[in-house]
Amino acid sequence: MSLAKNPCPRPMPVIQKKRLSTDMLPPGLSERQRFLFFAELFEHFSNTGELDPAEDVPFRAAMNSIHIGTTMLGRCDGTFTTIRREKRQVLATNDDRYCLARNTGTGESRLVHRGREFVMRPGSMVLLRLDEPFFSADGTNEKRFTNVHLPMATLKAMVRDVDDLVGRELEPGGALSLAMDYSDLLLKHPGAVDEAGFAIAAHLMDLASLGLGARGDVAASAQRGGMRAVRLKAVRMILERRFTEPDFSAQKLGAAAGLSERYVNELLYVAGASFTMRLLELRLRKAAELLASPSERRISEIAFACGFNDLSYFNRCFRRRFGLTPSAARGR
Repeated sequence: MSLAKNPCPRPMPVIQKKRLSTDMLPPGLSERQRFLFFAELFEHFSNTGELDPAEDVPFRAAMNSIHIGTTMLGRCDGTFTTIRREKRQVLATNDDRYCLARNTGTGESRLVHRGREFVMRPGSMVLLRLDEPFFSADGTNEKRFTNVHLPMATLKAMVRDVDDLVGRELEPGGALSLAMDYSDLLLKHPGAVDEAGFAIAAHLMDLASLGLGARGDVAASAQRGGMRAVRLKAVRMILERRFTEPDFSAQKLGAAAGLSERYVNELLYVAGASFTMRLLELRLRKAAELLASPSERRISEIAFACGFNDLSYFNRCFRRRFGLTPSAARGR
């Protein structure tokens, strides 16, 4: 007997570039129609948040973004007074990334996040969690922001207590401003990303970690450009959290960590075991743990719960690893 195999999803492109502008709207629309049309397109472009248009000027907006795995560089500007991320977007996207945003406009912007309210001055930055709502509004009729979305697990592994910096104005200058300058430059010259996508994503993570307070060996490694140990820690954290997913792969692990599949495989292999070996070991250990616990679950259910989708393969691997069959391992 074997469990049904899940169909393999089509892999997402490693690098994606998106652009949306009111210049793309059909001519002859009223101001209200232009905004509603744009809002519908924006929902598909990015489910990060919603906009409210300024009332005293024609509606205009321009946005572009570059996605490198789970790392995203984006820029938006236009005549809107409010940017907000509602609970429904949080639930719909299930986004476990940080958003580092810089106010590149000429006026101050008031922001509310995690129960904190503060003012972002021009040039200053803020770290947001995309798994929580936020709200930005002010009296000005035009906004301009640059933002970088970074994998949460990786940044947490690199910066201790990084969550303490969420929802606070971050002063301009240093490595954080350099990261945003770098993002702006790439958004103006997106062709560079095609040649060095994941190297760029890794460099942005290094700069962000330094600017957010990475210390000790992590900071020294980032300054040297060698983040292997920290990235390995982040990769292991993600693998240990997601190994029970039946279709989990090195490609998905790399995307979650903001790294290329090839680099993830290299990291794990140099550290002592390949991705495939580590994934199998985690699944088998979990299965052994469940079999040892008092339970009426069938062996096939346990195998599936641990990420296996073929019972015969599970039985062979289990016996080779532990020297006994799953049936014999029950309660031991």
